[in-house]
Amino acid sequence: MKNEELRFVARMGNGVNLGNSLDATNLWTYKPAAKELDYETFWGNPPIEKKHFQAIYQAGFQTVRIPVTWEDHLNSNGDISEVWMDRVQAVVDMALEEGLFVIIDTHHESWLDLQVKNETQIAEKLTKVWQQIAIRFKDYDERLLFEGMNEPRLRDSDVEWTAGTTEMRELVNRLNSVFIETVRSIEGNEKRYLLIGAYATSSFSEALESLTVLGEHLIVSVHMYSPYQFCQNDEGTDEWSELNVEDTKEIDEAFTQLNEKFIKKGIPVILTEFGCTNKQNLEARVDWVQYYAQSAKNYGIAYIWWDNGSDFALLDRDTGQWEQPEIVRILVEE
Repeated sequence: MKNEELRFVARMGNGVNLGNSLDATNLWTYKPAAKELDYETFWGNPPIEKKHFQAIYQAGFQTVRIPVTWEDHLNSNGDISEVWMDRVQAVVDMALEEGLFVIIDTHHESWLDLQVKNETQIAEKLTKVWQQIAIRFKDYDERLLFEGMNEPRLRDSDVEWTAGTTEMRELVNRLNSVFIETVRSIEGNEKRYLLIGAYATSSFSEALESLTVLGEHLIVSVHMYSPYQFCQNDEGTDEWSELNVEDTKEIDEAFTQLNEKFIKKGIPVILTEFGCTNKQNLEARVDWVQYYAQSAKNYGIAYIWWDNGSDFALLDRDTGQWEQPEIVRILVEE
């Protein structure tokens, strides 16, 4: 079975995210009279169209991750708005029709704030949301995957972007189990591939070491933006070199641990988010991407570029054309 799971992820190949679209939040806080579907464009991206998935497939990508935030679309009983669910389904259908594998998740959910005292309420909401998603998509084949939680963490705390505490890491494992059991209980989802991650979906050693993966048809989801000063910090550096051990150390250590803890045991891994912001440093970005892609290939780890339509963008969503084809070429060829 484990070899089958590794082969499945190999078939999925590499991909891109369509971030900052269906995962946008808080529109009604600022524009109470807005229509519900205006959420999709609230963060500056145009509506998702067929041409986006055509471009992704034609470029050579095989997977698209579609981040989705649900919380602004829940009523007081936790029921998902039909308008929103229908739109998510329409977008999923567009992607599948183009021959892509599709991952959907629960993305910017403020209720997924890992305050241990609120575990019961968090688990109940997680259950209710995933029951509805699993029911809506129960007749879809294995090309549609579910990712339980995006970066579950204790928000606005000193440990938010660390490996968390022992207590929080254990809570993530329990919530992963809630997600798995909920989806598996819905007919048609017994063998669907599900993605779970560690605290904050982190690649930090302590977080990964604590992650429990029990069961079949499971994939470990990891986010890696390393090194931070190059990849994410606008005030950081725009230079990177594979000859500089300080630039490669964190990347090498993470891949080595992912291989030892998961891949060697037959548990597949996908970098569901990775990328580096555009600091007008194409040469350095190309070198960085080449190193990442080759490292991932060496271990049989798939990767999905974080495209948010702005500072991480590869796809011009207005035109459907690719920016920085040098980076796209590496991502699809490795």
